[in-house]
Amino acid sequence: MLAAFLTNAQIWAQVIEPEKNNIKEPRPVRIGIFTDCQYCNCQPDGKRQYKLSLAKLDSCIEMFNSLPLDEVFDLGDMIDHDNGSYDSILPRLKRFVAPLNLVLGNHDYMIKKKYKEGLISHLGMIDGYYTVHKGSWSFIILNGDDMSFFAPQSNEQKAERNDEIGDLYMNLRFNGMPWNGGIGKKQMKWLEEQLETARQEGQKVIILCHFPLFGKEDHLLFNGREVFTLISGYLCVKAYFNGHYHAGGYEEREGVHLVNFKGMVDTERNTFAAVTLTSDSIIIKGYGRETDRKLKIR
Repeated sequence: MLAAFLTNAQIWAQVIEPEKNNIKEPRPVRIGIFTDCQYCNCQPDGKRQYKLSLAKLDSCIEMFNSLPLDEVFDLGDMIDHDNGSYDSILPRLKRFVAPLNLVLGNHDYMIKKKYKEGLISHLGMIDGYYTVHKGSWSFIILNGDDMSFFAPQSNEQKAERNDEIGDLYMNLRFNGMPWNGGIGKKQMKWLEEQLETARQEGQKVIILCHFPLFGKEDHLLFNGREVFTLISGYLCVKAYFNGHYHAGGYEEREGVHLVNFKGMVDTERNTFAAVTLTSDSIIIKGYGRETDRKLKIR
């Protein structure tokens, strides 16, 4: 264990910016990221090795607990479809040393109707969307199940969702699939308020959501273009992190780094990442199938 710790310490030492001109740089913020664990006690389906997810999650926890992380973020889809799977997942999540922050995914709600209304409370969450502050960084967690075919919906939410889906198909856009989701008007207003506060307070922002804004068209947030129009107008937004599309991906648009982390459930190899945030960079150390990246921020 000591040898493993020293190895990880060396990794972190490589990404800490030195002092420049005798001016001490702000301490980097370090976070852990994993997504789409999607555990189920069921047989493999294509690349998805559902039963292996518990061992992969255990390995992720062990590695993260050996690192000096400030926060850990699970980008959604803890389970595949059975509410009983939470009995295996939730006790493990309590073993993270750093504070764990959950992002809701579509599969998290693919459970029997009687369990859906109380899911947020069962997961120990206060709300589906919220903000976490750490140093000079703000992490804005969005709930992409706000407009959903799986999460509980009020009549107002259903109407908003159906209007959104109708517009997508009218414009020959193919992300109106039932496994995707969207951000409702109330949450969009909240997001704008959070961004304005971050701008005024000089905070740097990373937005986290289960669903991508761009990429494979049938795996995108319903109103991802509208969300991007909003966030790209704030220079304080440095990146958008998501899961959902298990193959992962990356692109930069208008100075915003869009990072789709790879899904843990796919293949026999694990995947997760440790991310260091400095005053001018986002440095991603990938484990298993995840890609290393060094991204300069605007």
